[in-house]
Amino acid sequence: MDDKEIYLDDEAKQLFSQIEGMEEHKKGRSAAEMMAASLAEEQKQQDVWRILMCEIIHHVANYIKHIDLDDGQPEEHRTFEQLTETLAKLAQLPQHTGRILVRYRGLSSDEEVPEKQDYEILFSNMVVDLDLVPTMINRHGHRLSHLMKQLLDAFGIFAEYGINNLSLNLPDRDPGCLERLRRSLHILCRFYRPEERLHDLVLGPGKTDVVPVVVDEGGAVNPNLTLTAGVNRLSAGTMKKLVAKVDHWMQKKEASPEGCRFTSVYNAILGLPKISAQLTPPPIEINNMDWLLREESEQLFSREKAKVARIIASVAVSPEKVAKVIKSVYGDDYPKINARHLEERLGLSSHLLDAIDQKPKSEDARLEVLSNLQKRLDTVRDDVFENLYVNRADDNQIQEPGAVKKAIHRRLFKMISFFKGRSATRKKMKSMVRGAIHFEARDYDILAQDFGIDLEDAHTLVDTLKNCFNDRGRFLKAAFIEGMPQFARYEKKIFEFLWRHLKDVIASDDRTAFLNALQTLTARMKQPKRAFKILLEDFLKDPKDIQFSDAKALVLANLILHEYDKALADIEITPEDILFDRHGLDKDVARYAAWRMEREQEAFFDKVRTIHNGLCEALELGLTRRQHLSVKDLLSLEREVYIFLSMVETLVGRSVLRSAVHEYGSPESDLYFLEESDRFISHLLQNLRIAIRGLANIGTLDCIPLLEDVKTREEVFKRLKKTKAHREQSRMISEWVDEAVKIIKFHS
Repeated sequence: MDDKEIYLDDEAKQLFSQIEGMEEHKKGRSAAEMMAASLAEEQKQQDVWRILMCEIIHHVANYIKHIDLDDGQPEEHRTFEQLTETLAKLAQLPQHTGRILVRYRGLSSDEEVPEKQDYEILFSNMVVDLDLVPTMINRHGHRLSHLMKQLLDAFGIFAEYGINNLSLNLPDRDPGCLERLRRSLHILCRFYRPEERLHDLVLGPGKTDVVPVVVDEGGAVNPNLTLTAGVNRLSAGTMKKLVAKVDHWMQKKEASPEGCRFTSVYNAILGLPKISAQLTPPPIEINNMDWLLREESEQLFSREKAKVARIIASVAVSPEKVAKVIKSVYGDDYPKINARHLEERLGLSSHLLDAIDQKPKSEDARLEVLSNLQKRLDTVRDDVFENLYVNRADDNQIQEPGAVKKAIHRRLFKMISFFKGRSATRKKMKSMVRGAIHFEARDYDILAQDFGIDLEDAHTLVDTLKNCFNDRGRFLKAAFIEGMPQFARYEKKIFEFLWRHLKDVIASDDRTAFLNALQTLTARMKQPKRAFKILLEDFLKDPKDIQFSDAKALVLANLILHEYDKALADIEITPEDILFDRHGLDKDVARYAAWRMEREQEAFFDKVRTIHNGLCEALELGLTRRQHLSVKDLLSLEREVYIFLSMVETLVGRSVLRSAVHEYGSPESDLYFLEESDRFISHLLQNLRIAIRGLANIGTLDCIPLLEDVKTREEVFKRLKKTKAHREQSRMISEWVDEAVKIIKFHS
């Protein structure tokens, strides 16, 4: 390899050395610039881990494509040394999961990224993809200029060799782990040489170290079974018998009432205790369908899901097609897709349903596919359905000019017809705020199906909603409260509709009353966790913008996260003492929140930066230019952000709170010297207190110097305003810091 190919390794070393602390920010910057710079420094520290993830995949791809075990011994030694060094660095990430995964995504927002080369790299809750890389390059400048090309090259190698996912376990301190990793890489070097895959793989000089190429239950050459044979030094005969024996067991199990929960013979071999106890699993896996299928926190697949996976494996013609078909049924990105993406996925799902129809006793698999598609299509934006035109597979309609058309399975066609109709019905419901509307029989049918209610209840629901608006479209809170028992019956759907589709068309003078009414509705809900997901998705929908509803979204999210206390249904802001009641956290919601925050780090950072920029703009002008939000609105919103991030331990939360303490804790920041700052200085110090107490909740020992530095500036804070109340508030800074330091030390 030339110098450019190992460029990242040197750069990662340089960036990794910065992880012990941030560079001090220079005075003289604006408040918005100060927070932006502070967050950028925190993001750069997270980039250290991302760069290591990229570097590992770069080295593994080079092994597969470029290392020649016969002629390139010095090169192989150098590459393995670089790989193991990088793996050791990545292992320093606290509480990591021990596995790095790269898998096909095929949904880049950058039109210049070839779809075949669009992969994502995952480690713990961190994600790197080709959409994020340009942002990383912008943060670091020319030092990362080669990153995009190197990742495209690596992903190009995976695409070339038909690798839709690759999983790599980080080696532990056992010397045998490194030996098994190196041996696995050598096997892959040989396995992906077409001329060698037809024969046993010879790893060393002569023919003393031979690894059999193993075929799976479908008769296809299988890299994971081959790796298993190589790592455990098993013969071709032993592997053949093992595969046949486990395949027979799976078929027998599938015919039983219990069914089979394994997606392949390979996964069954590692999942059956009596067999796995005798084997060492390979540290690398290639094209294991489980990594494409597994959803968050999912450990064991249902028998139906495993059956669908086996059918996909039997009918898909290539690894890329396997990944796309799985994505069409189990993808978590349906809210982001457009009509073209949806057309392709409907086509893939239709082919899968056609294949299932040809198999006997397959109703369970058909229902598994259809129920998952129903759940995912439910999250697609209405405008996508409006731009989608489809036919049933047995129809021959003429395509409309410019329309996206696909002949799809009859069951899918029925689904799409419903969602297109729902889009039209929702438009009518949204128009209620502008005057009288006319509902037809089909509208009531669609509402009944969407809400899972009968036609009579659908009529009652529409009438109840109509009564919440007068003939001028003004919201009537008293009527809404009166209709609350009716709304609460349909909590799975009504909150989502009201929040996503009505809050933005309500008259500006009614927005506060409407959002408060939704807060009261949430207090009546028996299972508000669905609402939490909706609120978080809406908050992050456009990180570059601020919505009037953002503050209320976080008030509700904070209360749901804290096992919603119905006595707090009418509050305007989250009580600060919620920070000290860790026992009240809803653990399931907290886990989801942590996963979502870490997965969408960039969106959270961007949203925080947008909010703070808006606050600084309002402090200077009295209102934000675009949204016309007041200083009080923005201070309350930022306060809710800090409380939300303080309740769940995440890198995002810690980074944002560190940045907040850094700026709010700097009395020389022009945050305190803008046009409106003097009027709101007590509120600014309250946000400082929230940020300090937030760090007390989720901070680590390395946060203590930052906190102590704020304490040394107490006298400067006192001089910001010459009133007794201000001096008394400033005097509390030392107390806030001492309390936070004490709590952090206790937790550590």
